[in-house]
Amino acid sequence: MRGATRVVLPWVCVAGVLVSCGLTLADGKSTYEENCQQCHGVTGMGDGPFAENLFGPPSDLTVLARNNGGAFPAQYVTDVVDGHARSDAFSAAMPEFAQTLGGEELRLGPLVDYVESLQR
Repeated sequence: MRGATRVVLPWVCVAGVLVSCGLTLADGKSTYEENCQQCHGVTGMGDGPFAENLFGPPSDLTVLARNNGGAFPAQYVTDVVDGHARSDAFSAAMPEFAQTLGGEELRLGPLVDYVESLQR
């Protein structure tokens, strides 16, 4: 991340080539359900069951493209999720998932794709 080209064991998978790696949107949804849904909610609107326990509401993930001129900010989302693009505006309640997800492009890529599918 941080501007570097990412390759994860080139003979296994190149970031962004999910089909050939056997990864799907369902894998991203599963990662979302395991790591994000408690705060961001089933639909990504920031209304998860744990959201009311936070100092501020979680981000509404369904408007990321709209708030970015209609283009989904995939690299920004990747950097926020893994912790590389965090400003002081982000809640400390949101973990930096680079460690939790093992920094694995294989799990982070499908997760970002799934968040993109939540756009309305």
